[in-house]
Amino acid sequence: MNPRQSTASKAARILTIGLSETPSTRLFLRRAVGLLFRAAIRLRSRPFPFDSIESALVIAPHPDDEAFGCGGTMALMARRQAELSLIFLTDGGASHPGHPTVSPSEIAQRRKGEAHVALAALGVMAERATFLDARDGALSRLDASECGGLEAKIAALLTQEIPAVVFLPGRRDGSTEHEAAFTLFARAVKQAGLQPRVFEFPVWSWWNPTLLLSPLFSCRRIWRVDIKPVLEMKVRALASYSSQTLPIPPQLDPALPPGFASMFLGGSEYFFEW
Repeated sequence: MNPRQSTASKAARILTIGLSETPSTRLFLRRAVGLLFRAAIRLRSRPFPFDSIESALVIAPHPDDEAFGCGGTMALMARRQAELSLIFLTDGGASHPGHPTVSPSEIAQRRKGEAHVALAALGVMAERATFLDARDGALSRLDASECGGLEAKIAALLTQEIPAVVFLPGRRDGSTEHEAAFTLFARAVKQAGLQPRVFEFPVWSWWNPTLLLSPLFSCRRIWRVDIKPVLEMKVRALASYSSQTLPIPPQLDPALPPGFASMFLGGSEYFFEW
């Protein structure tokens, strides 16, 4: 989960960070602005049509994006015994650059193990997950050959699964990796000749809420999923990613910002259908 400083992100800093010099107040302001956007999105949303979906594919740029963005929805679909599969694009090894004791390859291996534990917490079978192990932090800088190879792998999996719907992070989610993942998927689905319904979920957009302005006003439909019946399952899935939510000694700070994970435990998940 690699954020970047887009123009919208800078605007979010003005709204939520620049107003205070203390971390606790900055987090409070960020949450307050996020709650306003969440309320507006809820007003525009409608209940997600679970009963009509028999198969779904989740595309996660990094191990943990699936749990943050649609973990509750995955758990609900697993309960209904819908056919659910996942593609993890990168190995996640770039989350701790320059760590003095743990190498990127060790981080990548750890995150893969965490993904298996998280999927089990959500009721999803481990064999339904495919790890493409692209280098984390490089999705937006791939050359034509590398892009073509990754797109071909995604297209092959799409052809194999033929999902009715695809879930993935939003096309403008404030992360170069997430946006590159959407571009790769868009090309791959065209290559596969399929037309699944596509539902985009916010991840870093909750951290920089002004990124939600465009989908709030321009998106064709916004869907809402009540995840309260499976919220504890999502909590366990997020806790599985301890490499991201807890510090890895000797570092004192976790990879994700303080308060980030709590923004995904509000009892609802939202999806944008353009």
